Amino acid sequence: MPFMHMLPDLGMNYTFNRPLLDGTSPARLKELSAIAPRIKDYDSWHNVWLEIAKKAEAEKRWGDAASYYHGAEFYLPAGDARNSLYDDFARNWARAMQGVAGYERFAVPYPGGHLPGFRLQAKGKERSTFVFHGGYDSFVEEFYAFLLPLTELGFTVIAFDGPGQGGALRQGIYFEHAWEKPAKALLDYFELDAVEWLGASCGGYLSIRAAAFEPRIKHIISLPTTYSGLDMTLKQMRPGKAQQLVSMFKAGDREDTEALVAEERLPSSVFDWCVTQGMHITGTKTPYDFLTAIAKHSLEGILHHVKQDILLTEGEQDHLFNVEWMYRTMRELVCARSVTARIFTAREGAEQHCQVGNSAVARDEIVCWLARFYPDLQNVRATKASPASVATATPTGNTRAVA
Repeated sequence: MPFMHMLPDLGMNYTFNRPLLDGTSPARLKELSAIAPRIKDYDSWHNVWLEIAKKAEAEKRWGDAASYYHGAEFYLPAGDARNSLYDDFARNWARAMQGVAGYERFAVPYPGGHLPGFRLQAKGKERSTFVFHGGYDSFVEEFYAFLLPLTELGFTVIAFDGPGQGGALRQGIYFEHAWEKPAKALLDYFELDAVEWLGASCGGYLSIRAAAFEPRIKHIISLPTTYSGLDMTLKQMRPGKAQQLVSMFKAGDREDTEALVAEERLPSSVFDWCVTQGMHITGTKTPYDFLTAIAKHSLEGILHHVKQDILLTEGEQDHLFNVEWMYRTMRELVCARSVTARIFTAREGAEQHCQVGNSAVARDEIVCWLARFYPDLQNVRATKASPASVATATPTGNTRAVA
């Protein structure tokens, strides 16, 4: 589904497009288009998404209801109201997936509870296991339709919510910069010794961090490439303010840091959401403590540990991350077996964060890259790709490989 320009606010418009990612977009487009004019700020956003979520649930449209409950909770602060909406989401998703062949839920034991997720068995002969997780704000279930076509190509998919995400966060398991910890737990649980690994959004950092200390990850996909956990928050500040904040924060000046954050937290702004969401996933109570937690998410001094093959990606108009981080990451991957970089373009309709608007071209690029390691994959892909994938099968962006 093409990226839709329905709301004037850049951040809300992007989030508005996310329920159109999962393969049911034509059926949802009319319903979502009708609510767009009523969205003016985060309060009205919550109200209209909650309204259509309840309507969809009453009509037993469980998949739509789940997606809309996710929308309703998205901009809320941490607390009982947001937790309750996650429960509404989970209840409806479970109903939507009841009886779906090949869909298996799992729970990986982890300190504080478990890491929930789903497993999709490869169709026919299994080629490899493909592990997936999100980043800063996603529920793993919203990527189900993106991941499902991989099973036709011989990949068994294991997708999970890690610390600070979805069902793990609901248990009070907060965001973790050392992603090798949940990676080890998952790989041990499934007794896997060689996997493909994709992290989306802030998961782009998490996937690289995990691979740096977990050799069982053989091929890494960073979608998009993120280097610093602070990057997204700083990018949303007004000119000159990011440098000021970093100076105060690094000096340990809590009072002035908090004052500047308060000044920048304009109502219903992306910066305000970054801070609100950040405190939610890190379990912190103040912006300063959130910044302290998220600053640990950094690849500085880490990348020389990466010895695998890695695919780095970005969208040329990503409103959340700086594309320039990709080049620093490439320079510092001095021990990687191979490094490939791919920037998705507006010409492909894939210029947005995580290629919302044309996620099929991102999936196809991943498969093309994996075919380097599985020589027969191109032939299988040609015969079993979905119509959406076939329509966007020719990469037209910038590709660069470093041996």
